[in-house]
Amino acid sequence: MKPKFLAITLTGFLSAGMIGSVQAQKVNELQEVSIYAPQLTKADGRNSEWAGATFAHNKATGISYLISNDDKNLYLVVKSTDVGNNSKILAGGITFSINPDGKKKEKESITLTYPLINRAQFRRGQGGPGGGGGGVTVTSRPAFGGMGGPGGVQLTPAQRDSTMAAMQKTQLAQVKEIKIKGFKKTTDTLVSIYNDMGIKAAASIDKDRVFFYEAAIPLEELGMSVDNAKEFAYNVKLNGLQIPGMDFNRGGGGGGFGGGGGQVRVAGVSGGGGPRSSGIDFQALISPTDFWGKYTLTKK
Repeated sequence: MKPKFLAITLTGFLSAGMIGSVQAQKVNELQEVSIYAPQLTKADGRNSEWAGATFAHNKATGISYLISNDDKNLYLVVKSTDVGNNSKILAGGITFSINPDGKKKEKESITLTYPLINRAQFRRGQGGPGGGGGGVTVTSRPAFGGMGGPGGVQLTPAQRDSTMAAMQKTQLAQVKEIKIKGFKKTTDTLVSIYNDMGIKAAASIDKDRVFFYEAAIPLEELGMSVDNAKEFAYNVKLNGLQIPGMDFNRGGGGGGFGGGGGQVRVAGVSGGGGPRSSGIDFQALISPTDFWGKYTLTKK
């Protein structure tokens, strides 16, 4: 087994009625069992079917996740409890990649990305305080949150998180498309969240500011079947804020955060890695994080 590529070991078949038994198992960074999805599972972004299940917690991405299947679909469920991490998810979406050949290669994988970044958040600007010249300004839209209250009053951390969560909910409600690649039957690269092809993705943020995500991919779109199951590789990636053509690591007069020239600015978020009134780590926001694992479809 190659380093950093942990295989999923099939330890038993878990039916819907056995989901609760997973609670007694140790929570690891990668899921170690194949799980048959509860009856009537719907990828609706509501944490109803999985209330009694134990999720694997991946430290690299800061999310908890669970993969399962039934006779027709493969499901990915994700939870994130950190408001800053939720901002990262909303900025660039989660990409779920499946490589049926079991290879750790994203370029050869079938992928689904949701929620999609709203490109209207970005606009061409003239730089901001501290530097002239053209640049890209990222305004304080819901993905990143407003940092102050009315009249410039600074919010407490709890007030800030609540405000950000409320705006994140607003932005999430505006997402209407799912990005896909490599699907066997569907040639489109963008599909509506209301499509009739069985490709589903939905998410919500609850009263405790927990981001909950569900995605469903028909097995036939993956070229898979529970009757002829074999181990496949999967990857879960938090893409983060990505602006094509921009180098976030440039410094000095060439136009990083502090110099002139082309610049990238996020309202309420400073560069340089110091404390931020926004509470968001910008370097984390722009840095993709991911992990690989393996899974084998199971029968009820």
